[in-house]
Amino acid sequence: MRRSRKRIAALLLIGAMLLSGCSTSGQTSGETEKADSQPQQTQQAEESGEAAENEGSGGEETTVYLPENFKSDKPEEEWKIAVVPQWGAAPWWVRGNEGTKRFAEETGINAYEVSPAEQDVAAQIQVVEDLISQKVDAICICMIDPGAMDPILKKALDQGIVVISHEAATAENVLFDLEAFSNEDYGAKLMDLMAEAMGEQGNYATMVGNLTKASHIAWTEAEVARAKSQYPDMVLIGDSNPSMESGETNDGAYEVTKEFLTVHPEVNGILTCGSTEPLGVARALEELGVAGKVKLVGTGMPSECRELVENGSMDTMCVWDPAAACYAMCNLSAKILRGEELNLETGVDLGVEGWTEMKPLDGNHKVLAGQGWLIYDKTNIDEGEF
Repeated sequence: MRRSRKRIAALLLIGAMLLSGCSTSGQTSGETEKADSQPQQTQQAEESGEAAENEGSGGEETTVYLPENFKSDKPEEEWKIAVVPQWGAAPWWVRGNEGTKRFAEETGINAYEVSPAEQDVAAQIQVVEDLISQKVDAICICMIDPGAMDPILKKALDQGIVVISHEAATAENVLFDLEAFSNEDYGAKLMDLMAEAMGEQGNYATMVGNLTKASHIAWTEAEVARAKSQYPDMVLIGDSNPSMESGETNDGAYEVTKEFLTVHPEVNGILTCGSTEPLGVARALEELGVAGKVKLVGTGMPSECRELVENGSMDTMCVWDPAAACYAMCNLSAKILRGEELNLETGVDLGVEGWTEMKPLDGNHKVLAGQGWLIYDKTNIDEGEF
């Protein structure tokens, strides 16, 4: 019965389209073709059983976007692949843009960065809106807030634009999300490093950039779970996770650390997530006279954390190369635009070390994870390239 209703609905839709013809005012034939492409994809998916009704949400249908339906019929030299960072002026994304530029140089494809003027959700949404209007072929994005970004990314997909994300495993309206590694594995690794620094005992606190940052939340959840299962003498202060939110700025990390330690002087270790946080946390620890005593482990950039690691203010830093992430997003977009078959079972090779066997994470075919983390301490911090 459901299949019959779908066929009747499809026939009514086709009839309406025939009646309306090409009468939409102000729309060129190219725009009409672009706008009509996604409904055709949805209909094909329904006929092949790839799109299903979401019966738990009032009968609304959930569109399944198939990568093979986003193959471009334009020559590669006409493609436009836009990379949208959270904020291009941040050192992390300055490094990330090196990967985008390298991809463009090696392939001849027009890949480029388009950054919001500030790290602001509304500003990032406007950037994507503008890119849709420009009819780019692919958008590669690291979102500030995946939930807020989902509607505008659906609009992009509906217009046939490839959408690839990084650090947004919960995002719905993307073809793929790329992760340098399993969030759970990374969080567990950070806790292992903190346990080593703290001698497997004491009180620790966690810090995220933003409460909307899905990857940061996943890391801290994994950190706490690891401590509970492996390090019973390590206690999360206040049993509230995350303990602090930095706003992903150096100054923000500094302020919240000083405030937190004033209330909780019993802190023995702080785990950070955002790349801008170690400098701010270390500055607060130094001012309070506890640098080196309160252990600091987290994500950072070798060039920024080198002095902290060398002088003992920071014990260990972990990272993945944002240039590799941007290169990988561009490469996957190009593969989809070419119509290449993606073998998720054996792993997709995206052309950079640690990102050569990208496989579905926890059975989710939209989230592909690699083995791209890097760990630095006093023994190898000088080897960091960025």
